[in-house]
Amino acid sequence: MEKILAKLSGQSGDLPAPLFRFITETTPTPNVDLLVRDEAKGTLLAWRDDAFGSGWHVPGSIIRHREEVAQRVAACAHDEFGCAVEVADRPVALIEIFDDRGHTLGLCYQTTLRGSPSKRVIGADERPEVGDLRWFPTLPAELYPSHVVYRDLLDALDKGRLGQGVRLFTHNAGSRDSAQSSPGGSIRSDVPLTGPSRPSRASAR
Repeated sequence: MEKILAKLSGQSGDLPAPLFRFITETTPTPNVDLLVRDEAKGTLLAWRDDAFGSGWHVPGSIIRHREEVAQRVAACAHDEFGCAVEVADRPVALIEIFDDRGHTLGLCYQTTLRGSPSKRVIGADERPEVGDLRWFPTLPAELYPSHVVYRDLLDALDKGRLGQGVRLFTHNAGSRDSAQSSPGGSIRSDVPLTGPSRPSRASAR
């Protein structure tokens, strides 16, 4: 571990796969999700196929250690779209996902493309390959397992239920977590972060 840390010089770039897996298994990982929407075309999704599932997903990327969110947004846009983007001044939601990969906290930003993607954008009749993009008027049935939560988010967004600030959406996906009961006091997507406080045991006596 000391040798690896010495090579990183305080910044965690591309980590060895076993170390990266260790981190995702033992600590929550923060990431940015770039939600690109167009009134005429719909939502822009990317095709993903890996050890944890396959399907269309909202492009995103894990924030590196000592990296600013703006830097990760720019890097994610370059990697996923091949062009720059403009993002809203605040996230539209905080996405919390528990799946077989681990525990992620995603800052979801509404995003507008600046220019045309250099990545392949396919039509409805074309077979997707990893990294392909496609516009969807409505979210497809073939969503990446841990991104099914976006159905709830877009529904809330379209109905104007998000309001000001950031709303938390929590999603559990994968076989590892399906058999585990949620810990006491966990937050669900339909429960606000703030609400009527419960009396303590001392005051309730």
